[in-house]
Amino acid sequence: MRVPYANYGPRVVPEDLSDEQLLFLTDIFPTGYTGVDWGEVKGGETVAIFGSGPVGIMAAKSAWLRGAAQVIVVDTLQFRLDKAKATAGCTTILWQDGPKDVVEQIRSLTNGRGADVCIDAVGFEPDRNLADRIKATINFEKGSTKVLEACMSAVRRSGIVSVLGVYPVNYDNFPIGQFFDKGIILKGGQAPAHKHIDKLLEYVVQGKVKLEDIITHRLPLSEISHAYDIFKKREDGCVKVVLDPWK
Repeated sequence: MRVPYANYGPRVVPEDLSDEQLLFLTDIFPTGYTGVDWGEVKGGETVAIFGSGPVGIMAAKSAWLRGAAQVIVVDTLQFRLDKAKATAGCTTILWQDGPKDVVEQIRSLTNGRGADVCIDAVGFEPDRNLADRIKATINFEKGSTKVLEACMSAVRRSGIVSVLGVYPVNYDNFPIGQFFDKGIILKGGQAPAHKHIDKLLEYVVQGKVKLEDIITHRLPLSEISHAYDIFKKREDGCVKVVLDPWK
């Protein structure tokens, strides 16, 4: 069997580390770290992360590693926020009364200034009301940009918005006026995981970060359909599933 770039992807890892300690170095930890890296966090900043799924929590852990003074995580589900607070020690905001309320809470936590960096770890598939769905249908859009728009409102002037969430199509009424007026720096795209893996592995080896504490479910590979189902529907307190092929 020919494996292209076979000697590029794999890493030699310490034998005393478990699979679970290393597993998230392959994707979600480098992705979360990329959002913070794009945010140019050097120390002392307030970082607001929208979405407390696996990538959002890893972004919160990464923000602390980069010296953030305050890390805020926003989500629509309390159990996900509870997990983020327990595993990343962050301040949490429950999105329940719309983006305006969330933005006001972030400003109240930053003396009215706004966050230095906002990270969109949700993308085009947030929880939506009927009006959002009708607008998307009329404009031939998939999903919504309301999380990205909230990030642009919550970030300070000349702040940075990092977009880790996926946006696959064009969207009507994108707030380009706000983008221009506030001098926002907007970065996004696929995370360059290989750029960061070796550095992040050292954080794990040195005990500076714990990754496996976000796992909520450990299931055999035979239950993969159930695993995807509870993650998609956000049931049973599911934040992160690990599938064990040997069970």
